Amino acid sequence: MIVTIHADAGPGVGLGHVARCTGLAMALRRHGIMPVMLNAAGPTLTPHFSAQGLAEIRCQGDIVSLLNAVQRVGAKALVADSYRLDRLDLRQACGSLKLVWFDDSATLPQQADMIVNGSPAALFLPYDLPPATVGLLGPAYQVVRSGLKSRDRSGPVRHLLVTYGGADPKNVGPRLASILPVGIAVDFIVGPFADIPTNLPPHVTVHKAPGNMVDLIDRADLAICAGGQTLFELAAAKLPVISIGIGEDQRPNLEQLSRAGAILFGGWADDVDFLAQLKQVVDRALAEPSLRQCLAAQAHDLVDGQGADRIAQAVKTLLD
Repeated sequence: MIVTIHADAGPGVGLGHVARCTGLAMALRRHGIMPVMLNAAGPTLTPHFSAQGLAEIRCQGDIVSLLNAVQRVGAKALVADSYRLDRLDLRQACGSLKLVWFDDSATLPQQADMIVNGSPAALFLPYDLPPATVGLLGPAYQVVRSGLKSRDRSGPVRHLLVTYGGADPKNVGPRLASILPVGIAVDFIVGPFADIPTNLPPHVTVHKAPGNMVDLIDRADLAICAGGQTLFELAAAKLPVISIGIGEDQRPNLEQLSRAGAILFGGWADDVDFLAQLKQVVDRALAEPSLRQCLAAQAHDLVDGQGADRIAQAVKTLLD
């Protein structure tokens, strides 16, 4: 049984869609389903898929090209994670092909066989799904990458992890580089569609599109992270997080996680006092180990790391 998966990616999009689709692909494989990735972003993504042993087909990002690729491999379902595809047109074009959508807002048409939104905010969004549509909503269905290790972190902060997305359209990287604390080892992650900041201090180690993200997360004691997909991976690893807002689409996640006491919010990248606010929050997190432990525990209570397997089982049931 084959399931094809298409995730948006590129300089203006980043890697969040790809990360959760890769996590789902790995879970589908554990459940006896063969995933095939539909790569419309080109050669930049190929090493990522190859590292996970995932098959890919190069195609364009339009509906006709995607469905031609689906037909070539004889898939029974298409998983789509994209803001750029027209949902109603794709639903009509799929015919009897099962269609699964990753959704983030409940604002677009919910015309699919299955809608997935693993955000804690999903439980409070105005979903009105058609009777025949399966809804997998809430943090029980949050997808994270395989191999993450959940552990308690005690003692002082020795390693700080900084990650802000696969792309950097708002020039966040150089600004973060300017406020990094001294005396702490910093792993600074730069996405494949972003430039390496030129003002990084000497105690920082740069990782450009790293293949060992699981290990970098595991050795960190604290993270500064944008409000996208990686935020949930850090929650599953029980790593305390200071989160920053980069895009408006991140607002529901950040507001709900902040309300739940699962993150410290460091501010919005567009605010004039962003760096001053963020520095204050970083200083507070470094000074309060009990706060860091509380944040990590609350986050892990929401995201336990099993969401991809729950979705894979539901997809298997859908196809049986």
